[in-house]
Amino acid sequence: MILLGTGNSEDIVLIVCILFLLLTVIINKKLFFKVLAKVNKLIIPTMMQKDFSNLKTTDKLIIAYRYWVTKNSL
Repeated sequence: MILLGTGNSEDIVLIVCILFLLLTVIINKKLFFKVLAKVNKLIIPTMMQKDFSNLKTTDKLIIAYRYWVTKNSL
């Protein structure tokens, strides 16, 4: 049994999830980004109505992240 420094069994679940995500990205990058784009559409709010010059840094990061995911899913 592989455990990280904490010795919790949740570490194994974390390792399995990370490996699954890495395999998904390696095997089918487009499908991964399409699913991620749909999840982002449900979770992250849209910022189309806002003025970009008045956005906070976190809002700009969210827009950049959404652009990156959308670009990779196309």
